[in-house]
Amino acid sequence: RKQREAGWDPQSPIPSHVPACISGAPDTSLESPGMTLASCRLPAALCMAISLLSLVHAAQAHPPHRGSASALLRLPLASGRLDLPDRRLRGGGGRKVEFKVQCKETEYGQNVAIVGGGDGLGNWKKPVTMKPDPFPTWKVTCSVDGEAEYKYCMVDGDGKIAKWEHKGKVNRKIKGDSDKTDDGSYGKIPGAPVHRPPPTGGPPTREDPTHGVHMGEAKVSMGSGQANKFDQAIIDGNNNAGSWRQKLEMVKDFFYDEKRAGEAGFDRDRPHTEHLASIAIYLHFLSTNQVLCQDTGGHHRPCAHANLASAIDEALNKVVKSPATAYLCRKIRPLLPSYSSDYTAQVPLTRIRDIAHRSDIPKWLKDDIKHNLQNKLHRCAGPEDLVTAERIWNNVKDMGDISGPFKEQMWVFMGELKEFFNAGALDDKINDALAKQEPDGSAKGLMENFFHEKHVGHAQSRLDAIGKLRTHFGNWFETADHGEVMQRTRLIDVGLEQYAFVQLAEAAAVCEEQSRGQGVDWGYLLDVARHALTNAMLSETADVAEAHSLIAEAEQIMGGDIDAQRVKPWLDRALRICTTFSDAMQKLFLERVLPIGSGLGVDHHAAAVFVEAEVRSNVLFQLSRILSAGIKTAKHQ
Repeated sequence: RKQREAGWDPQSPIPSHVPACISGAPDTSLESPGMTLASCRLPAALCMAISLLSLVHAAQAHPPHRGSASALLRLPLASGRLDLPDRRLRGGGGRKVEFKVQCKETEYGQNVAIVGGGDGLGNWKKPVTMKPDPFPTWKVTCSVDGEAEYKYCMVDGDGKIAKWEHKGKVNRKIKGDSDKTDDGSYGKIPGAPVHRPPPTGGPPTREDPTHGVHMGEAKVSMGSGQANKFDQAIIDGNNNAGSWRQKLEMVKDFFYDEKRAGEAGFDRDRPHTEHLASIAIYLHFLSTNQVLCQDTGGHHRPCAHANLASAIDEALNKVVKSPATAYLCRKIRPLLPSYSSDYTAQVPLTRIRDIAHRSDIPKWLKDDIKHNLQNKLHRCAGPEDLVTAERIWNNVKDMGDISGPFKEQMWVFMGELKEFFNAGALDDKINDALAKQEPDGSAKGLMENFFHEKHVGHAQSRLDAIGKLRTHFGNWFETADHGEVMQRTRLIDVGLEQYAFVQLAEAAAVCEEQSRGQGVDWGYLLDVARHALTNAMLSETADVAEAHSLIAEAEQIMGGDIDAQRVKPWLDRALRICTTFSDAMQKLFLERVLPIGSGLGVDHHAAAVFVEAEVRSNVLFQLSRILSAGIKTAKHQ
């Protein structure tokens, strides 16, 4: 009442009202001719009476849950207007319920969503988008009044329903006292009929979620769990190899040991694409500590690992190039340790020995470094050593009683160790290349330009700088010889691709936001899309001829008047590149990732999400988001 008498809006107070409110002095400017504060009291009293009647009516219509403090006070919002008793903000009434479902079947640019009865569930009209937490688990918290029916669906980037989990009339239900659900698998609704494969023994129907994972129109089996001959050779070789060095040596032997290659069915002269895919899967699990390494005794310094990496990389250089094999070799190389001359030296990484024998650190720290890091690293190095080093550093970096010179040397060693495991930051790699003047004189200006745009530019200018630098690297790779400079430059190129992914994610968010308003800025969309195509082409994930054609056409469209009718066919063509990549990833990995993961003892969830993670971490995934926003605008226009 006092808010109404004073003309005060608590949500958006007028600045001139604030001093009077603080001082307690009346602001006579609020009074207008014919309407004094005193004359407002009768209407205010009537409003108060109506509000009380509304409150009583609401309490009768919605009996509170016993013990719920929030349910006892179903008051109208203090918004400066009188709401009807049953009016609610979307998701604002009722109890909070966490919904959870498992779904691995999302297509490019799609998310899982929930829709059902009541404001909190969108009234069967506006799906509420869920979040992967982590994928393939999808969660969201909504407000629900009493019991409710609902169903899951897949939505495009614009929030529109692309596919229902079940086309029938059977819905899921939540009880009136539940505060969370665990609905199992997407598409499996209790009481709903299950779509069976045709009696003829043909492929399962698209509606059956229990057979494989599909993106676009392709549908590929997740595998029977039985490893093929080569995959079983990897599993057996891993089980017989305890240390990281032995496991890397097993991979190297497929390329160099005629007997081992013959027993595994591996063609050393012309490796099959699926065999390279299996090696990529294995090395991914190995480098991410999904496959554990053991200290097998012996004494093999990190130079042994570096030399093995050099041999594997050299063998990959000789693989007959196709789009698939080039992509797989690109995936394998960052999973190998560095074979820089610093690490092929007879006694590499000696700084940690000097650190462990410093006299300005306490005995407990000296013992921790010596026994858990130095001795292990110089005897039987593995990815777990980086974890140990990071633990030690995180424990001491903020300790005030630990000497500064020690911290300085430990920080330098951390950089060296990350470089050995190819885990260093992009900026550090480029700074190192500039200091060494690698890979050639022409790259210097392009790298400096990239740094400039990275710090002061925007997404478009950064993507342009990335494209120019990566194009130069691509031309240099064609004639460069095998060696440490080649490896370091390739790792910079991979880092640039990852940075481009981040910039394209930012651009995709801009396009999606525009599509929800007046529509996308066609010039901006085409510009960032052509940069995405350039990066995909340089990363061997897009057909070169088609990508070149689309880039040229985009630049031609941008040079004239842009309209939706002209852009729509281009968007459809570009989107086909995304779905082609998605299909290719499934054919390469799906049938073998689960059998390999199972045989290696990898967590089932980590193996199950491998392909989805591979797709969603590629620049083409961000391109699909950009294109979907454009298609939405084109349909409206």
